[in-house]
Amino acid sequence: MGATSIHVQAVKPGSEIHNFREKELDYVRPELSHLNESWVGDSISHRLESAKQRYLDTVGQKMQAKAAPIREGVIVIKQETTMQELQQFATVCKERFGIEAFQIHIHKDEGYMNAKQWTPNLHAHVVFDWTQPNGKSVRLSRDDMAELQTIASETLGMERGVSSDRKHLSAMQYKTECAKEQLQELSNDISSA
Repeated sequence: MGATSIHVQAVKPGSEIHNFREKELDYVRPELSHLNESWVGDSISHRLESAKQRYLDTVGQKMQAKAAPIREGVIVIKQETTMQELQQFATVCKERFGIEAFQIHIHKDEGYMNAKQWTPNLHAHVVFDWTQPNGKSVRLSRDDMAELQTIASETLGMERGVSSDRKHLSAMQYKTECAKEQLQELSNDISSA
């Protein structure tokens, strides 16, 4: 049984392009893309406009530019993880924290080549409306976010990831680290030859 974790951040403008595979990516194996699944209840742009309007109606001013009413969680999954399990995770998040998932995308076609072996990066993107009915953002504490990790592990039937001080790497940082490792391996191979 593998370990899972979820990393949540403000949704990026290109999120739907990535999630729907509308752009060719070097870390995607197109021959595996048929294994991907998506559930979409709404578009990001529509949900964002709705949150902004609710905020304007309630507060009487526009939402701040730095506000993050729509957030995306990337959750580590196993090969057997189902859409139903992820929807159950979303249901528990709604009941417990009031954050509503309106898109879920399972990606089983991403990964990287390490030495001579393909290493898959099995994960799902869960896109949340992180607002209350009045349009204001839901505030989750550090303990709430830790509980979110536990909920993920329980609903997906996986071990809970262990908390660490390690900083989350962006995709570009991760690629750089992998390239450094490959370079080091090649250097070691040359030295021992």
